[in-house]
Order: sequence, then C-alpha cells, then structure tokens
Amino acid sequence: MASHNGERFIARQLESILAELALEDELIVVDDHSTDNTTAIVRAQQDTRIKLHQNVHRIGHVASFAKAISLAKGDIIALADQDDLWLENRLAPIKAALSEPSCLVVAGNFTDIDERDGMLKLPSKRRLKASDSDRYHANLWGILKGERPYYGCAMAFNQALKEQILPIPTYVESHDLWVAMAGNLDGAIRHLEANVLAKRQHGRNVSSPVRRSWPKLVLSRLGMLLALATLSLRKRKLKREYA
Repeated sequence: MASHNGERFIARQLESILAELALEDELIVVDDHSTDNTTAIVRAQQDTRIKLHQNVHRIGHVASFAKAISLAKGDIIALADQDDLWLENRLAPIKAALSEPSCLVVAGNFTDIDERDGMLKLPSKRRLKASDSDRYHANLWGILKGERPYYGCAMAFNQALKEQILPIPTYVESHDLWVAMAGNLDGAIRHLEANVLAKRQHGRNVSSPVRRSWPKLVLSRLGMLLALATLSLRKRKLKREYA
C-alpha cells in the first residue's frame, strides 16, 4: 500500500486487509510524507504484520508503490489503495489463479462505495472479462486506447515478476498499466470477472479519470508506447539471462 494524507479512510482499509491476511503474511505500507495523522493511525493498529516505511520527502504514488513492491517478500504481491475496502475472501480466487504455472498477474473487477461505505450505482463502466484473458495483443491495444480497466487496487502478481517491472521508470504515469502491460507481454495474465474490492469514490481519488487536453493525451500515449518498448527489452534480456 502507498499512503498519503489518508487519515479519513485508511483505518477501515487496514482492518479489511488484515482480516484477509494469514499470520505469516505482511502488509507493507509506504507513506509518502503524510502531513496528517495517517502514520499514527497505521501504528495504532499494533499488528506485527504491518511494516511501515516513511518517505523523508514526497516521491509520488508510482514511486511509492515501486518501493513497496521492492520491499515485498511474499510469493504473491497484492496492491492496495489507502481508501478502498477489501471484500471478504478476496485472496482465494487470486491465489488459485496464480497457482497456475502460466499465470504471473491477476486482475479483477470492483464495486463502488461512497464515503460512508454505501453502495453506489454508477453509470455502466467497462469491466474485465475472463474470456479476454488470453487476448494479449488486444489487451495491450486496449491499454493504449484507454479501454482496458486495469486498476492496481484490483491486481496481484507473482514475486517473479519483480525482475521485469522494477525499477519503474520515472516517466511512467500508472503503475497499474505498467504491471498489466508486463503481464500481457509475458502472455501470463488472468482476468477475474468477480469483484475483489469495494473502490471508494470521494472526489479526491488519485485514479479518478481526468479529462486531458489533446497535447497531454498524445504525450501520455507516447509514454505508454515507450513503456511497452522498455518492458519488451527487459523481457528479452531476462530470457537471455535464463537461457
């Protein structure tokens, strides 16, 4: 988890995550120099599974997630935002999918909640389909067009993927899409149609869609193409090293 000034909702999220973890699991929280009570709330949980790391200055959410991923020791790494809620039995289907040798990344869907945990009925939105899991080229094209709803908070991946995705280049705007690209490039991603979390909508979400000007949109797409090329080169390099 990457956190920053999340005092309003982080306690509920920590509780929902800890309820799903086994005793031998860990919850790594990288706090991006919060100026509110976020870190005090994390410490107040008094759970030895929580490993809190505080950035001495702000580095941004992508770099904070990269740091958290680098610190993770478990075989399965699940990403979490500070303001959502994990659903009961979230990890069971994720672990089942990642137990398959051909699967390195799992991406699921989510339901929406408001600031008081009430269910929201938002306009119809795109959802991941299990039938698209092995349509890797179509998925990559969908990422470039902004039509594949890959959200890091609904994803998990195998420890082995760290060699390919780390470090995350500074030009990458979305760690979510970076990981999804790697999974599709490797032909090793699995879509879960079920909801794996309740995503909180409160107007200050980092992942909230923002309408961009054409120049910024073009730059963003060029950045994605560069990310795709970088991941492809890393994949080839790793393949040579392990040949």
